[in-house]
Amino acid sequence: MAVVKGSKQIKMVVVPHRPWRNLLLTLAGLIVAVILTGAGVYYGYSRGTNENIDVRIERDQLSASVNSLETELETLQQDFVNLQQASLVDRQAVIEVQDMLVGLREINAQLEEDVLFYRQIMSPENDESGLAIGQLDLSATEEENRIRYHIELKQLANNENVISGYANVNILGMQEGSEVSFPLRSIAVDENQLDIRLQFRYFQNIEGELIIPENFVPETVQILAVAQGENAKTVQKNFVWLVER
Repeated sequence: MAVVKGSKQIKMVVVPHRPWRNLLLTLAGLIVAVILTGAGVYYGYSRGTNENIDVRIERDQLSASVNSLETELETLQQDFVNLQQASLVDRQAVIEVQDMLVGLREINAQLEEDVLFYRQIMSPENDESGLAIGQLDLSATEEENRIRYHIELKQLANNENVISGYANVNILGMQEGSEVSFPLRSIAVDENQLDIRLQFRYFQNIEGELIIPENFVPETVQILAVAQGENAKTVQKNFVWLVER
């Protein structure tokens, strides 16, 4: 290429396109926000229950923060799924983001426990009691398509009554371009019940291993739990498919 004498030359730099970097930075910022929120919880608790008005205000602010973080977490998780499906990130980046999401989910679960603690102490009259869906943990095994699962169900506030009922678990995702849903019974190694029986006073774990069907890409785990009898209650919670390695 000819160069005109006296003209100013502009140096060009090629920068690799890394769409996952912004996601990582956003996640890092979110984790910092969560940690700061947790510090606020500890500060509020240390002031003692004598300052009821201040504690109530801090409790309400903490609840709002948790709700905001949950919304942002869901958005980031969906962005992660979209990037993963579009093959825009390499395998190592997928693992790093996935590990960060798992850690963030654990921190968020602890914040939810702190909020519940505040509500029970400062507002014992609240009606948040009975059957609740706790945590879902998915972990890898030595076989690539074999996943270990652990689901926690618990009773909030009043533990005098025994909860009886059942739970349904479905795994939603994509298979050959179509949205499909598999009940846990159809892909679990040892679970053969569609309605998994619940009978507990404090908590009950549903755990085992499942095998991911061929060409199936899991996205969401949908859990529906029903308490029957005098304290009848139905709760549902969706979890993004995140496997801890």
